[in-house]
Amino acid sequence: MRWLPFVIMAVLAILVIAVPLVRKRKPPVSRADYDLQVYRDQLRELQEDVERGVVTKEQEASARLEIDRRILGVSETQYRRTGEMPKWQMAVALAILVPAVSVGLYWVLGAPGVDDQPFADRAPIIQEAPIPQEVLDFIAEQTAMLEINPEDGEGWMLLGRAHAFTGDFEQSVSAFRRAIALGLTDADTQMEMVEGLYNIAGGFITQEAQAAIDAALVADPTHPGARFYQGLALSQSERTQEAFDVWISLAADTPADAPWWPFLRQTLQEAADQLGLNLAELMPPPPEAAPQSPLEAMTAEEQMALIEGMVAQLAARLVEEPEDLEGWLRLSQSYRVLGRLDDAQQAVAKAVALAPNDPLVLIQQAGLMLAASEDGTVPPEAAAIFRRALELEPDSAEALFYSGVAYAEAEDPTAARAEWTKLMALLDPNGDAFAQVQLRMDALPGD
Repeated sequence: MRWLPFVIMAVLAILVIAVPLVRKRKPPVSRADYDLQVYRDQLRELQEDVERGVVTKEQEASARLEIDRRILGVSETQYRRTGEMPKWQMAVALAILVPAVSVGLYWVLGAPGVDDQPFADRAPIIQEAPIPQEVLDFIAEQTAMLEINPEDGEGWMLLGRAHAFTGDFEQSVSAFRRAIALGLTDADTQMEMVEGLYNIAGGFITQEAQAAIDAALVADPTHPGARFYQGLALSQSERTQEAFDVWISLAADTPADAPWWPFLRQTLQEAADQLGLNLAELMPPPPEAAPQSPLEAMTAEEQMALIEGMVAQLAARLVEEPEDLEGWLRLSQSYRVLGRLDDAQQAVAKAVALAPNDPLVLIQQAGLMLAASEDGTVPPEAAAIFRRALELEPDSAEALFYSGVAYAEAEDPTAARAEWTKLMALLDPNGDAFAQVQLRMDALPGD
C-alpha cells in the first residue's frame, strides 16, 4: 500500500494548487548528463550542416555562441545566469507538473496488486525519457534568482516542486524547508515537503514528516492530503483502527467524482479486512461532485489572454509604484517570455535606473540586448554593459564569457584570451563548459 499516498497527494495537488498547463511526461535519469549530451549533439549537427553547406559561417558563429552559452550555464550552476530570468509560465506549470506526472507514471510503472517490498531490496526503475528542457532551465534560473533574493519563500517553493519532478527529493525537501522557514506554513507547502520526506525514507513517515503533517492539520484541519497521511502514519504504527477512523472520516468529505476516490476506497477496504469489518455497512455516502474550475474550461488562447491581462495589470501597477525594482524585473521577464523584447528592454531600463550599480540587473539588460540581436553577435552596447558588470563583480561567469565573445568578434584576440582565461579559472577543468571555452581560445588568431 505504499504506492497509494503518492497517488493521493498527486491528485490533491492538482486540485489544490493549479490547473493543467503542460502535458504529462515521464521523469528521466540524469538531468545534467542529458542536458549536456543534447548540446554536444547540437554542436555535432551544426558542424555537419556547415560541411554540407546548409549553414553559412556567419550562421554557424551565431548558433555556436548560443550553444556554448547553454553549456556554460549547465556546467557551472553556482554562477548566476541572470541574462535569462526564470520562465514564470514554467513556474505556474510546475504547480501541477509534479502531481500530473506522478499519476501517469504510477499507472505505467506501478503494480497495484503487488505486495510491498523492502526499500533496500527494490530494483531500480529504468527511466528512459529525458527531463523536459523547460524544467532544467527553470531549475538553473530559479536557483540564480534565489541567490539574488534568498528571502523569496514562493521562489523556494517553486524550486522544491521542480526538484521533486526530477526525482531529486533531497534538494526538493531542502527547498521546502527554506520556504516554510520563510513563513510559507500553509498546509499545501507542508504536505509537499511530507511527500519528499516520504520518498527519501522509502515509504515511511519519519518524525520530521509527522511534525509537518501535524502542522498542516493545524493550518487546515480539513486538508485531504494531511488527513490521509495522518491515517497512514497511524497504520504504520499498527494502530489500524485509528487509521481506519481517519480514512472513513475523509471518505465522508470526498466528492463522488474525486479522482482519488477509488484509491481511498481500496485503502479503506484493506484496513477493514484487517479489522474484520464490513466496509459496505460503514461507508458514508460521498458528498456531491465539486464544480469545475473556470480555468479548466479555458482554451489555450483564453489562457494566453489571461496571462497577458496579468502582465498588463503588473505594468499598470508599476506606473503607480515606479520605485518597485523587483516589479520592473518581473515585468521585463514577463515581456521576454511573451516575445515582446522592446517592451522587455524598456522595463529593464527602469530597473537599471533604480539600481545602476547592481551587476545582476546590468547583466539582465545586456542579455536582453543580446536576445534582440538579429545576427546573434554581441552588440557593442551590450558588451559595454557586460564589462561594467565585471567592474562590479569580477567573477561573473556570464559577463566574462560574453565580454570575451565581444572582444573576439571585434578582432581583439588578446583581450578575448584574457577574459576567457579568467573564466576558465572558475570552471571545472573536466566540464563541458571548460572544454567549449578552450575551443574558442584555440580558435583565436595569434597576437
